[in-house]
Amino acid sequence: MKTNPSPRIPQFSRSLASIAAGAMFVLSSLASHADVVLRGNVGPRTIDDNVVIARNTTCVLNGTTIKGNVIVRAGAKLFVRGATVEGNIQGNGSTLIDISQSTQINGDVQGNKTRSVLIGGSTKVGGNVQVTRGSIAGKADVLLVQNSVISGDVQAEFSKGAIRVLANSVGGNIQLVQNEGGNFLVTDNLVKSDLQFFGNKGRGTLTGNQVGGNLQSKENTPKPVVRNNSVEGSTELE
Repeated sequence: MKTNPSPRIPQFSRSLASIAAGAMFVLSSLASHADVVLRGNVGPRTIDDNVVIARNTTCVLNGTTIKGNVIVRAGAKLFVRGATVEGNIQGNGSTLIDISQSTQINGDVQGNKTRSVLIGGSTKVGGNVQVTRGSIAGKADVLLVQNSVISGDVQAEFSKGAIRVLANSVGGNIQLVQNEGGNFLVTDNLVKSDLQFFGNKGRGTLTGNQVGGNLQSKENTPKPVVRNNSVEGSTELE
């Protein structure tokens, strides 16, 4: 008797998982050698080292310049307002990473098992925005990227909660894979590569996007609403 092959998971999922594992290693190694631990309100000053946001604390970077990476520890909340981070922002088990007000991040924004990652207000990210195994209750956003410029990919996988990617310029791909429980809304984005929506469980809407590569939607429950997109490559819907 012929057996059906298991669903194909895109290559990026395996690479994102490895990135998350690498990020956790970086988090632990950098945290042990970081020069600056921050909490509370931090104003317009320059910090030449890597920064750690202490466990279960809240920190606001307001006009601050960080020359290294920012590591957000478990249970911590980070608000970034009009700041510059020359490295990455990396959360592992964090409660919140909230970035807005024309902040410039030269590297990646990564959330592993982070409850919520919010990016908006004309923020610019020079690398990727990546969320894996995030989880938040109710209708709240586990990932929101809005009115921002992302030079790399926007990626979310194995996460629970709403995911909204709205009116951004994305230099790479938008990829949502095997998320569940939320409202998945991808609208009005300029995407230079692919838009991929695979294996998600929850209401999905993909509308008004300009896609330079392919638009692919497969193995979602229920099937998403897909309309009014401009696609230069192929459109593959299941």
